[in-house]
Amino acid sequence: MKNLAERWNKADIHLRYFLVGVLLLGITSGILSTTFSNYLNDIFHLDETQRTALEFPREFPGFMLFAVTGLLASYSIRSWAVLVGILSGIGIFGLGYLSPSYVVMGIWMVVGSMGDHLYMPVENTMGLHLAREGKQGRRLGQITGAKNLAMIAGALLVYVAAKSFSGALLYKVLFLVAAIAAFASGFAFWKVNVKADREKKKTRFVLRKKYTLFYILNILFGARKQIFLTFAPWVLVKEYHVTPDTMAVLIMIASIAGVVFRQAFGIAVDRFGEKKVFIADALILFGICAGFALSKNVYLLFFLFIFDNLMFSTRIARTTYLNKIAHNKSDIAATISLGITMDHVVSMTLPALGGILWLAHGYQSVFVAASAIAVLSLVAGLAVKVPVDSLVEK
Repeated sequence: MKNLAERWNKADIHLRYFLVGVLLLGITSGILSTTFSNYLNDIFHLDETQRTALEFPREFPGFMLFAVTGLLASYSIRSWAVLVGILSGIGIFGLGYLSPSYVVMGIWMVVGSMGDHLYMPVENTMGLHLAREGKQGRRLGQITGAKNLAMIAGALLVYVAAKSFSGALLYKVLFLVAAIAAFASGFAFWKVNVKADREKKKTRFVLRKKYTLFYILNILFGARKQIFLTFAPWVLVKEYHVTPDTMAVLIMIASIAGVVFRQAFGIAVDRFGEKKVFIADALILFGICAGFALSKNVYLLFFLFIFDNLMFSTRIARTTYLNKIAHNKSDIAATISLGITMDHVVSMTLPALGGILWLAHGYQSVFVAASAIAVLSLVAGLAVKVPVDSLVEK
């Protein structure tokens, strides 16, 4: 702890403010990710078709991200970060207190989702600018590890609250705490100043042929991500009747492991390179899909759920890969945003197809189909080539 305190005191002041904002958003994320499936089930009593249909509007902000960040291009990345906190806070407060109907709830969900998706280019862009050359993976790993640490606190709050409250009151209490944390993150982000905000050149939209493989990797990740964000927790809740406090425990375990795992993952990216990381991720994904499709052991499914949460760390490798092949640094935020938009073209359509498969052939069929994504991810990983001289223009 003493060593950690010394490192904190020696860290750049802007990095410290950024990490405080990340920690606060992590609390919000820990609460929402732990409770959202149960919230939908307990308050709105959704069936599989309604639940999967909800993913279209929830992922729509990700689809529109390239346009939103294009409009925001004249503003600093710090302003983007502040907006993340504001939108996230408004959205989650609306879920808890201003959702008398399914339709109204969907509106607040979209607002919060916009904040959540805008955070992705903010985290990656700021992380790269707050890192030393050659240590970008390590820095991104530290940032995602910090968020995981805070998600532990959020999940722990859910676990404690679930022992004291029930029904709608449980979600009101938790969502109020999450909203306050989100608004506070906006204040912390306002104190951050990075070199990117002092650059005169602002890139609104980027579509370059040399980034094609980066876009493909994002599309494949969008498919993989949505299957496990939508169907993995829904399987646990609907098929195995997992309760909010148990989901909280799973998220806490994933977050505790993620504090170390994501930092180690970032170091591994710097040391072994993105190609090997992408290949390993594809093989692991295939195993996870097989487990969900074939196993009836709920404890194995718990393990796979946690492991898949950890493997979302591949976003670090995609970001450092882009950083190495980018034409110039001003391309990065806009390219990340367009990549997220492409990711969400898949994210918005896949749940509906998965829902049809589920109803027709059972949830196992969804994960059998997902194994094909693992194979395509392997092919894409094998195609990755990082230039020997991968310094990005200043």
